[in-house]
Amino acid sequence: MKATIVCKLATHLSAALEDAPLEIYAPSLRSLPAGSMLVMATLPVIDWNDCLLRELHRLRKKTSVHVYAAMVMIDPFTCWEDFADLLKDAGISGIVNFPPAAIIERPRAGTPVNTGLELELRRMEWFASLGFKILFAATTDSEITMAEKRLASHLEGIVYLPEEALRLRICNEMELVSLGQRESSIPKFSLLNAMASKRPVRKK
Repeated sequence: MKATIVCKLATHLSAALEDAPLEIYAPSLRSLPAGSMLVMATLPVIDWNDCLLRELHRLRKKTSVHVYAAMVMIDPFTCWEDFADLLKDAGISGIVNFPPAAIIERPRAGTPVNTGLELELRRMEWFASLGFKILFAATTDSEITMAEKRLASHLEGIVYLPEEALRLRICNEMELVSLGQRESSIPKFSLLNAMASKRPVRKK
């Protein structure tokens, strides 16, 4: 039996429908070569946040209550105030740390604190303080525990993204499946166990 689609990673913004699945909006993936593995999204081959910024300038405002914009939260050059304003102008009320800091920057041996994760959480806390809803992409149980503690009632769900998921091929839409809620009230989704769409990413 085919699993019900409850969340998807998409390169184009879908029409806003009341019963639509949650959507992670990642137009930056369209800038990568068609058919690339998702690991390409973690490499410094494109300016991820700038790609999203340019797309937001083009969007007309619409109600997008189920949409979460995918942003690299550890980007030192992003003007976050501009992002917040453009997201609101586009009617997008959610954000997600995709790709997550944990797979972009590995903490060095002997480092007591994962500084990338800490910076990521602080920036997401800032977005939450502005009223944005949060999805958190995590690679380990410890990251999930920290996100649940720090983001609290603003956290709408967890996206589990193990390293194996980075071998999946990029498509216009990549389905995520529900992992249930497990020992908490927060929904959890996984990209690893989902079936990817057959449609390749079309170049701009």
